[in-house]
Amino acid sequence: MSYFFIQDKTVVQTSLPPAGMAPFAQRTEQLLPPLITTLHRNFQAWGALGLSPGPVTADRIWLGADGQLAFRFNRSAAPAPLLQIGQAPELAAWLVLLDKWMETFVVIARARSIWTVGELGAALTFMTPAFLPARLVAQAPDNWARVALALATAVADGPLAGRSADRHWQSIGER
Repeated sequence: MSYFFIQDKTVVQTSLPPAGMAPFAQRTEQLLPPLITTLHRNFQAWGALGLSPGPVTADRIWLGADGQLAFRFNRSAAPAPLLQIGQAPELAAWLVLLDKWMETFVVIARARSIWTVGELGAALTFMTPAFLPARLVAQAPDNWARVALALATAVADGPLAGRSADRHWQSIGER
């Protein structure tokens, strides 16, 4: 097994899971809206480097407490260059994956703050079981259609106005 993650805009490979990271399924209780934004940014970093992390399925992803992402690869496999269509297929799977543990509205609203309308629209093209990883589609709940509808609505709404300050997630003493 190999694990790949991005650190300082560079892909790093390790033979063991990165320190402080745990399998995605063990970190789902931490998936609150501010962390979803960080995860979107960290996932987008793969595309910014022109790389695909491979099939986006929970069993391949490791998460750090602060939203760090690592992807597990078997044997000598490694991240591949993105297809000419960009990160759209991976983004579609990413949105479906996150939606299995977080409300659809949050996943899409937070995605709108990271990706352009064009990038989200391109992902919509791949938001069907024919293009999504089979293991992801088979994992409950069956949510791809709900995510596709929410994504289509967001794309039709156009660019997100303003930026979130996450004030609603601060404790009263911090305000």
